[in-house]
Amino acid sequence: MTIAPAIDATHTAGAPHPTLERRVIASAALAHGSTHAIELVYAALLVRIGLEFDASLAVLGVVGTAGTITFGTFAVPSGWLVDHLGPRTVMTAAMASAAIFSMFVAVSPNLIVLAITLSLLGAGIGLYHPAGTTMVATVATRRGMALGIHSTAGIIGIAAAPAAAIGIAIAYDWRAAYIVFGIAAAVVALFIWRLAPSREQVAAVVAHRAQVIASATAPHRRTTPPAVRTWFTRPLILIYFSAIGTGFIYRGSLTFLALHLERELDIQMFGWDAEALAGATASLALLAGIIGQTTGGWLSDRIPVERAILPYAILTPIFLAAMGLSGGVILLLATASFAVCSWAQQPVMDGLITDYAPDGAIGRSFGISFTLIFGVGSIASTFTGIISERWDISVTFLTLAVCGVFVAACLFALAHGAEHRRRALPSE
Repeated sequence: MTIAPAIDATHTAGAPHPTLERRVIASAALAHGSTHAIELVYAALLVRIGLEFDASLAVLGVVGTAGTITFGTFAVPSGWLVDHLGPRTVMTAAMASAAIFSMFVAVSPNLIVLAITLSLLGAGIGLYHPAGTTMVATVATRRGMALGIHSTAGIIGIAAAPAAAIGIAIAYDWRAAYIVFGIAAAVVALFIWRLAPSREQVAAVVAHRAQVIASATAPHRRTTPPAVRTWFTRPLILIYFSAIGTGFIYRGSLTFLALHLERELDIQMFGWDAEALAGATASLALLAGIIGQTTGGWLSDRIPVERAILPYAILTPIFLAAMGLSGGVILLLATASFAVCSWAQQPVMDGLITDYAPDGAIGRSFGISFTLIFGVGSIASTFTGIISERWDISVTFLTLAVCGVFVAACLFALAHGAEHRRRALPSE
């Protein structure tokens, strides 16, 4: 399925109505923020959980890994379910599962049971990404901006979770935090089932877009995938290699960003010490990521998507290298610039996956991509940890820059192939 550029098709049979689009974006954004908020609760409450069970950080890390593994791997079955049941059903199931398993986590009597319940909770929220992203990407007319808003909601969930969870834990205890987040997930599940479009409505929009793009000339193509799209076409493989690389950079950079800033920033501001300033700078990078999500989505609505991602992909390794080689104000600017370019690629990449997926397999395509990003990409923490221990954290960012060059090369090859196919299309 290939999606056409933004068009005014409100009154055309099968075209999405603006009200429907707003419902889609609202429900998906709320669910996306909730998913990442619940994902971060354990990390926020790590110390309090460790005190209750008298567990070391190493043991707590192993327990937490049980949830992160299922969070990444359950994207694949989610994609299959999306293609067969529709995104609304899977999104609702994800939030309902999160509600139920959050309660299980809250009553866990020991670390073994906690690991099991966290793995169940990870599986539940792991169903979300292929479903929510598929729904937004296939229904929204201004797809790039819609995906940018959707991704921004995830960042807000990541940023809000620690403060909310710790606040509840201080007022009551860490178990109460999971109960509150579980109740919130149940409310979101009801909201999605009420507002999100049915499988039939989504299918009607997809069919309409396919008809529009079939008659579109080269200048009006949003993307230019091959005429025959399979799992083993070269462009889709390039996209998946890029997804692995971006996931590796995301996890590897975030794992050691605060520590790197603490050691190398070497500037004074507002009388803060190095640790406080490093934490504030890491938060600034997260906020800069919101700018990236918005600009990346905006650009992909105005030029071919294969071209839109290239500036960000090319600049990302440059800023990563600058982070590894610099300190002070230059490091601060490089970090914020890296965050913009890195996060900007996400909504653009989602658009590429939508259009280059095999027919009838958008959900499964997102399932594979999110498994690669969250699953395969998660080994970056271990890999970069070894590099940082053996050499230095600055070498870690230089290594990630090399990975960024690989991603840029894959995306450049993708864009080159798209341009070749675009020139073969009628121009008017």
